[in-house]
Amino acid sequence: MIITSPDTDDWSTFYNWAAGENWKISFQEKHLFLNQLRPYFYVLWKHGRRCAFVSAVLYKTSGWIGNLLVDPQQRQQGHGRALFEFALQKLQDQPNVSRIWLTASAQGAPLYRKYGFAHVDTIQRWSGCGRGDMQPVTHSSLKQLIDIDSQCWGESRASLLHQLVNDCYPLYATDTAALLQAGIDFWQLGPWSTIKGSAQTYQSILQQCQSITPEAKPIVTDILASSRLSLTLQHSGFKSLGTNELMCLNKKSPSIEGVLALASLGSIG
Repeated sequence: MIITSPDTDDWSTFYNWAAGENWKISFQEKHLFLNQLRPYFYVLWKHGRRCAFVSAVLYKTSGWIGNLLVDPQQRQQGHGRALFEFALQKLQDQPNVSRIWLTASAQGAPLYRKYGFAHVDTIQRWSGCGRGDMQPVTHSSLKQLIDIDSQCWGESRASLLHQLVNDCYPLYATDTAALLQAGIDFWQLGPWSTIKGSAQTYQSILQQCQSITPEAKPIVTDILASSRLSLTLQHSGFKSLGTNELMCLNKKSPSIEGVLALASLGSIG
């Protein structure tokens, strides 16, 4: 059993396995996987055959484990556990990391609890549609988005947000900020954070989001249940697609008050 970094041929396998699990991977995430995030991806091999993938993305004081995917024909052989343990150790070996995050399905959560991960929140996936009735406003700076995101997560994620900004539209409403990520198959709303939000500011963000997104183009967003945005999303025509669990392994109780939606669909936060 060996663990390597992915090469060009590995990505088509990863995307095929992901499609088999009905995973949604945004255009921006795919671009990051092939470029800035490539050093954080790992492939487990056994007897010359790919067995599993995982990513372990490092921020300043936290890490994010995602994209744990096992070959459907090689499951129940310990490959996923072995690669997860490798990713976890990679992040724990970093001197400044005090929190490690992941999202878990109902099937995966019991395994992560055995390693000390605890429930923080529930992630609700919602889907709506664009209206395409407004031209996007060009913002010259991401500063407000980065500042609000940093306050809510307790650390700066400026590097991630700067990487995502191509083909994306920052959305602002008073002390609330979000990023609308344009894509080919769907658009994504996230990250979305607030210092002291209100129903009016949340509605404003959703109105901007749907107005900028092309007509009938799907919009996907991963919302924290604690945001209490369900009624606002329903009012805007969004429908719930399912849930996952947001979990954290940390040295102290994590506080992410004001985080409304993730920047990715479960893989990098």
